[in-house]
Amino acid sequence: MAWLESTALADWVRTSLVGYPLLLTGHSVGMAIMIGLVAVVDLRLIGLFRRIPYAALDRLISIAWYGLIVNAVTGSMLFTSQAVAYVASPTYLLKMLMVLGGVLVAAYMQPVLRREAANWTTDAALPQGMKPLAAVSLGMWLVAITTGRLTAYL
Repeated sequence: MAWLESTALADWVRTSLVGYPLLLTGHSVGMAIMIGLVAVVDLRLIGLFRRIPYAALDRLISIAWYGLIVNAVTGSMLFTSQAVAYVASPTYLLKMLMVLGGVLVAAYMQPVLRREAANWTTDAALPQGMKPLAAVSLGMWLVAITTGRLTAYL
């Protein structure tokens, strides 16, 4: 990982006046899109936001993937600046595990929503595991946000 920190990109992220702030801003925007929309989906599946039809949830996840792309690009660029420290940080590794888990849950949920949600007219019509899965997803994203923020300090 030391080689990664010695690249021109890593140097730009670390030393330029705009590199780190620009990437961090982009990362925050991507996070707001991804996690914000997935949180709405999760909360709707848990039973809140009842005015949002279940059939609309697939579209929200579709848009959320764009936020994930922004986060993957900006996060990878930010990673270059402190790669050695990040791969040794339990806090960072937990963040990445939670992001991976959240992405896998969203990837599982989206085809189910696309295929079945139009038939869910009440909360009782949801498949048995959707509410707990939504709660786990929400928890993983909250841990990812928290550990991501703490990575700068721990």
